[in-house]
Amino acid sequence: MDIRIENLCISYGKQRVIDGLSLNIPPGGFFTLLGPSGCGKTTLLRAIAGFTPIASGSLRFGGHDVTRVPAHQRNIGMVFQDYALFPNRSVFDNTAYGLRARKVAAMHIKQKVTSALERVGLAQYAARLPAELSGGQRQRVALARALVIEPQVLLMDEPLSNLDAKLRIQVRQTIAELQREAGITTVFVTHDQEEALALSDQIAVLERGRVAQLGTPRAIYSQPASGYVADFIGAANLLPVQCRASEPGPVRLQLDGHPIAAHAPAPLAGAAVLVARPEDILLSTAPGTGVPARVLALQYLGIKTSYRVELPGGGLLNVDVHGEPAAALARGAQVGLVFDSRKTLVLAS
Repeated sequence: MDIRIENLCISYGKQRVIDGLSLNIPPGGFFTLLGPSGCGKTTLLRAIAGFTPIASGSLRFGGHDVTRVPAHQRNIGMVFQDYALFPNRSVFDNTAYGLRARKVAAMHIKQKVTSALERVGLAQYAARLPAELSGGQRQRVALARALVIEPQVLLMDEPLSNLDAKLRIQVRQTIAELQREAGITTVFVTHDQEEALALSDQIAVLERGRVAQLGTPRAIYSQPASGYVADFIGAANLLPVQCRASEPGPVRLQLDGHPIAAHAPAPLAGAAVLVARPEDILLSTAPGTGVPARVLALQYLGIKTSYRVELPGGGLLNVDVHGEPAAALARGAQVGLVFDSRKTLVLAS
């Protein structure tokens, strides 16, 4: 079932949090709302759920207007950041809560709950209380509770943020597998760009209550529409530059007085921003190669070494070199920066 949002506006008092936002969320896919704290992503999710009143605009589930429909009549499943489990009820009873609220027969409840807990790998823990489970297990109970009611829409509000790094990856894989298996339209809120890239069919990057960019993970990562998007989804070096009037395509410009080649996705003229990801810059020790720079610091991270370098004009960049680091590239080393002209972008500032 698709979700259509048209000209949605939400205010808290005099503050407009969502400002004329429109989105079309395709049926059966995994759709992520991505952005920093305060950008409006959780407010938008809560409006889809029916928890937050809408000032103006419309919200449709599969063509049906649900703008004023109460949350309990929208047939949604919700997974919260803090699990929201009843501490005095067993895993089975927590999972069965939505079915009992819908007055499903006890025999069917047992079948459905057992099946749901098996799907998340927790059937053997049905009699335990939430306090007897790990954080990852509790989140899987919350996921089973949301899915057991067979909702038309699954909403997830930063469900992995309370887990450590290893558990986060494990639960992320569980979510991806269950979502694909169920084929439920899923809206996922996160500020973690790695989660968004790993899970999503489509991502909407939000900025101050508006959509800054909408697209597939690959498109948003490789073709960011602005410096804001490039810097938020994946690390990016952003440097102010001046660009002569140019049509979309290859462009030549000066960086600290040295020529470099880049790519302009849209027409440009005048002030612009150079967007270069750390992995798209090479470090050279050959004299006269690339833009001169000096190594300020380095961090060995196993699969890569991350360098912090300084341009002659004082600009700072991060450069990632995969594999074993070259012995010559110590702190203070003079290097040349070679930018990948196919991946280095110039965007309107």
